[in-house]
Amino acid sequence: MWEQTSGVHVDLVDRFDYPLFKSVGPPYTMALTSKIIKSARDSKLDLIHSHYAIPHAMSAYMAREIVGIPYIVTLHGSDVHTLGQDPAYKPVVKHTVENADAVTAVSEFLKKKAHEELGIEREIHVIPNFIDISRFSHIDGVRLYVESGCVGLRNEEEAIELHPEEKILLHASNFRKVKRVVELVEIMRIVVDHFPEARLIIAGDGPTRIEVERKIEALDLCNNIHLLGVKSNMQEIMCSADMFLLNSTLEGMPLVLLEAMSCSLPLITTPAGGIPELVRPGKDGMVTKGFEQEEFAQAIIELLENDEKRKKLGQAGRKRVEDSFSADRIVKMYEKVFEEVVSK
Repeated sequence: MWEQTSGVHVDLVDRFDYPLFKSVGPPYTMALTSKIIKSARDSKLDLIHSHYAIPHAMSAYMAREIVGIPYIVTLHGSDVHTLGQDPAYKPVVKHTVENADAVTAVSEFLKKKAHEELGIEREIHVIPNFIDISRFSHIDGVRLYVESGCVGLRNEEEAIELHPEEKILLHASNFRKVKRVVELVEIMRIVVDHFPEARLIIAGDGPTRIEVERKIEALDLCNNIHLLGVKSNMQEIMCSADMFLLNSTLEGMPLVLLEAMSCSLPLITTPAGGIPELVRPGKDGMVTKGFEQEEFAQAIIELLENDEKRKKLGQAGRKRVEDSFSADRIVKMYEKVFEEVVSK
């Protein structure tokens, strides 16, 4: 099965169920390797670029052994600092990274982690994430509708419109533990005590969703926090908000912050991982000194009280992305690495 868009050929990996693998799940890495081999032969590929060491670099490594095409691996975050530290995966991760034809990482933080904790001794090029700044830009007059009522009592047919005078905070993530969405709900309790009209909109879904719902009810925040689920119209959602919040403990180079900044949305975040390489504290956004809830809540309150500061940070964030993280700028960095590899 394949799709094609804007001249890019997309060949989808077949997922299948087989009784032998019911206890461990479908053998995705093997299926992906076979698909890479077929695509390489059919399209006469010159290079394989795998994003994430697990499982994609392993598939690229096996494909190279079979068809002889060089591969590049880009390290993004959890493949280094989380899965990469698991004894069940670490030897494979290290081997496939060490033996790649080139390695890139999305931040200096990840490069350092790969050297120090994975024991990678080879050269790693730092090429940050990027976005299409024409797709993520500010739109005036966007209005957002959310479900009314509490988490367990909502009537999905009833929607309320958020008004301009309400203070709308936004968070979007995959609800993994490192995103600390439960803690963000607790932070919101402090904020609402100062700004009863504040609303937190949370987009996304994931493993801590049920825990988040229970915490919202326990802290009596049913009318202040709204869970949107997974959404594809993030530009519109971002343009309806007053600020973006990311309370993580670990990050490589979060795309969601690039998207928020590109939409001129002021943000508050933590100094997790590669975030300080993207957001310069006080210049492009607010970065807390640590990870305490009270400090994060006070930063939100401070920004809610200062319309002019929100506007200036939003404008500075947009300029930061335009100057340093646009597709035109970063793609050239990848092209240089590609050319070096295929010319060998």
